[in-house]
Amino acid sequence: MNWMQPIHHPLRTTLFAILLLAATGSPATAEVTVTMPGPWGDYDKTLDDPAKVDATEAFQRFRQQSMQGTSATYRSIEQILRYDAPFAERLPGLAEELARRADDIETWFARETPARDGEPGALPAAWEDPEFSEYKAAYREAAERLQRKVESADDLENEDFQLRATEALNGVRHHCLACHDNYRRR
Repeated sequence: MNWMQPIHHPLRTTLFAILLLAATGSPATAEVTVTMPGPWGDYDKTLDDPAKVDATEAFQRFRQQSMQGTSATYRSIEQILRYDAPFAERLPGLAEELARRADDIETWFARETPARDGEPGALPAAWEDPEFSEYKAAYREAAERLQRKVESADDLENEDFQLRATEALNGVRHHCLACHDNYRRR
């Protein structure tokens, strides 16, 4: 008795369909190759075809990339305060950047662009729930509080300062997580 026979045909069909889609491409994944000049020579960069990316998708990507940049700034501060990365002199610039990014939160949600059903991203509640504005304001205030602590520090490497700054950084993170728990699909 051959138990593999029922699986063989669907598996072959699925693999064929995947290969066919990869060979022909699809409008949603259309790409273009652009030659990028550089100081060490030209290189080819594959990008999504701008003609195939709609404005809503571009806006969603902008928001996601902006939030990833904000996360990177937060993580840089975290490495200095929590894990003693030797860049305390960078704290004022990083705290200023985090506060500036917090001010940009209105831009990230200026257009109603929720994630498509089943995809990760912003939920429709971000535009429908009046409390969302309170989350955004609290996040901005937490980032500004951290910035003020850093700006008023006499010694950025002082352990007491770093403990207080870490508490303020925890406040920023708390607001990020609270908002994501209520307004984001993972």
